[in-house]
Amino acid sequence: MEPVPGGVPTRLREAWREVGSALAGDRERPLPARITDAAAALAGAGRAVLYLREKGSWIAAAAVGDGASALPLPVPCPAVSGFSHGALWVRLEAEGELHGLLGLDALADDGAELAELLGSLLGPALGAHRFSRLVKEADFEVRTRLLELESLYDLGLSLAGQLDLPALADEVLFRSISLTDARKGSLVLLSESGSVLLSRHIGGELVSPRDVSRWELPEGEAAINNAASSVPTAGLRLASCEKCLAVAISVSGRRVGALAVADKESRDGGVLDFTPTDARLLSLFANQAAAAIETARLHKEAIEKERIERELELAAAIQREILPRALPRVAGVELAAANVPTRQVGGDYYDLFPLSGGRLGFLVADVSGKGVPAALLVSTVHSAVHLQIDEAKTIADLVARIDRHLRRFAATRKFLTLFFGLLEPDTGLFRYVSAGHNPALLARATGELVRLESTGVPVGMLPNASWREETVSVAPGDLLFVYTDGVTEAVNEKDEEFGLERLSEIVSGGAALPPRELCDQVLAAVADFARGMPQYDDQTLLLVRRT
Repeated sequence: MEPVPGGVPTRLREAWREVGSALAGDRERPLPARITDAAAALAGAGRAVLYLREKGSWIAAAAVGDGASALPLPVPCPAVSGFSHGALWVRLEAEGELHGLLGLDALADDGAELAELLGSLLGPALGAHRFSRLVKEADFEVRTRLLELESLYDLGLSLAGQLDLPALADEVLFRSISLTDARKGSLVLLSESGSVLLSRHIGGELVSPRDVSRWELPEGEAAINNAASSVPTAGLRLASCEKCLAVAISVSGRRVGALAVADKESRDGGVLDFTPTDARLLSLFANQAAAAIETARLHKEAIEKERIERELELAAAIQREILPRALPRVAGVELAAANVPTRQVGGDYYDLFPLSGGRLGFLVADVSGKGVPAALLVSTVHSAVHLQIDEAKTIADLVARIDRHLRRFAATRKFLTLFFGLLEPDTGLFRYVSAGHNPALLARATGELVRLESTGVPVGMLPNASWREETVSVAPGDLLFVYTDGVTEAVNEKDEEFGLERLSEIVSGGAALPPRELCDQVLAAVADFARGMPQYDDQTLLLVRRT
């Protein structure tokens, strides 16, 4: 090769002109195609192929001549330029990095010099092209990520202001379908117990709500299944879809639901594969949705708690208005009473009725249930007793009248236990009816303790029920002790009940005390027994001693 002024070989200068002309030609054609054309022309090759390295693999980017694309890439990749399998393979390098492999049909005796020449001329051009493309791809990726973040930010704003859970679920599902260009979608939310809280579907039910709790979705990432028509998605077979993308919705490590979209639509109406980008977007959106859903759920719970608090306040007010504000003064008897309501507001009720002839009627009742319904029934019982007590011929007749009144006017279908006693202080005659109530205790001055058992079924439980009236004699100094089951059924930390036996011992041992002191002693004993445990039911006591 003849040297030329400046030390640049003549052939290299001519080759550079030829390559430069070829590369500067039809710029509509991709640079890899122009590089391949220039190499084939410079080498006089009948065919040429250019392989480019893309993300760890090789792809045939351009080919010249018949059958050029059939030139297979040597395995392993040549460490240096040279002949392999009848073709010349040139490593196109720049900045110490391999960017492409050029395969040429060329003469063996010209191979080394030609490979060096093409590598020197085309390697930098291909390297510049590849770096330029990587910069553009990186810029596109950055712009895409920014658009994704803007979209997710807008979605987050739209969800953050929504506190109605059903409306929020609709919004999440609609946004998910729009975000992924899907045709179908399903959203199922679970309660803290794992039961289905609500479900929403667009385009058909992809997954049965009852199956979501056992769905094997990975936490924090979406499951892509582009063969959903024949292969289960994360262990669960979905209905009527070709391709699916699903993600678990979790809050603080607790599964609160699942979101699935299906059949990503192309512009021509076909179905596209879901991509890792789709999965990433849906996962990020699911995180935002989870926070919004939890906020809406807590808001709903707060509203419900506030409603219950108002209901309890109303029920407590009803009870306070019905219970006697002061005990009557009746000759020949000493009285004491107490009512310790629970925070849940039960249905305990007591009342006293001074009657003609110095008689005293008294009532202790316990309505089934708690809250406003129980308090309303107590109010109905209160009204019924005051309306019917003067008309009734006997205590049994009074209880039957109360029963008929409840069946006619009570808004709730509840029942109550009831103890009604009528004492004649002058004679000591005591008549009573116990409608399914706890055994009342008669502590005699002699030390004997008598249990006054039930004489019929609870009021409001059975149609055409009847009650038996019993009679006992109450001597001076004898004490009648009537209570509700909130006393005997109070439990301690060992889940043991206070029980009738403990109550009987206290009443028997304190029978000689003033009724007020014995009442306080019983309540203190129950409170000490159940220390540290919540009170589940009202505790009501009524004590009557004949003097």
